[in-house]
Amino acid sequence: MNNIELYDFAIGLLAKRDYPSGELRRRLKREASNEESVEGVMERLLSHHYVDDHRLIERELNKQINKGYGPNRIKQELRQKGLDSLLVEQVIEDLDVDWFELCLKVKEKKFADDAPQDAKEKAKVVRYLQYRGHSMNVIMDVLNG
Repeated sequence: MNNIELYDFAIGLLAKRDYPSGELRRRLKREASNEESVEGVMERLLSHHYVDDHRLIERELNKQINKGYGPNRIKQELRQKGLDSLLVEQVIEDLDVDWFELCLKVKEKKFADDAPQDAKEKAKVVRYLQYRGHSMNVIMDVLNG
């Protein structure tokens, strides 16, 4: 594929959904005849803001927070999508989210307002909240508070 065909292929992919730059670069490398054309196309897409990892991270973050996921789960999900770990960390730190309130809301939705009665029930709540990506210190604050 030449540069024009590769660029058209990339635009076709981006017309269907947003791709992280890493994933799009891998897809283009499969189609391209050389590395230089992939880098040229990626540079052009980035300069026109057709590929914007920061925007994609923010949209995914809002979606994951609305699902009640904590920062650990969100980071894992975004890494699996091929997004840069440092950029993800930076955006999460800049985000104004009360992780305690989010964890408390998730706990109350699943287990009502009742405090766990015994160790087995408490372990069940802790496992569930950890699976949802909340940190242990926030979970303990929710259970003790």
